Amino acid sequence: MSYIYHAVPENFIGNILVPLNEMHNLDDSLKAKYLEKYKGREEILKRRVPRLDCLWNDVVQFLPVHHRKVFELQVELGIISEVPAYKFFEIDVDLLELDMAVVFFKNKPKDDNSEVKSLESVDLSTLDTIPEPTIAYFKSTIGSGELPFNYQFIPHILYKGSVDVSEQNIITL
Repeated sequence: MSYIYHAVPENFIGNILVPLNEMHNLDDSLKAKYLEKYKGREEILKRRVPRLDCLWNDVVQFLPVHHRKVFELQVELGIISEVPAYKFFEIDVDLLELDMAVVFFKNKPKDDNSEVKSLESVDLSTLDTIPEPTIAYFKSTIGSGELPFNYQFIPHILYKGSVDVSEQNIITL
């Protein structure tokens, strides 16, 4: 069994993870809150997702890497002082409809350095470690005074649809 991970949103309503573009159906203020993380990077919201023929904010995003690894590396590098007590859903990848899911790979800045593959063509067990470009990126932020984007250059599972998490484990880092 393979797992993918998604942060438990603050003020989570119900048991369904929905794409950002559908969040207004639940609560307009929540959508506005989650749009804040794209401030200064609004062009990402206009990015089209190949193979799914939709926009970036029409998908729910997951990671194949356990989030603890990301934050432990940041502690080890001295970027943060301790692993935060964040909560994440640990989701059985078999819940996803394969034709609605892709893996987004990016190992350098700029969109032309990305590749999208169907989920069924990727062995998720090969994606359970932090990629070298992410490690190099984290190291490049040391001493800059700015916190890095936590998931830069880590493959993302993009899912065009909603996901019922009512029976999935919640893990705390």
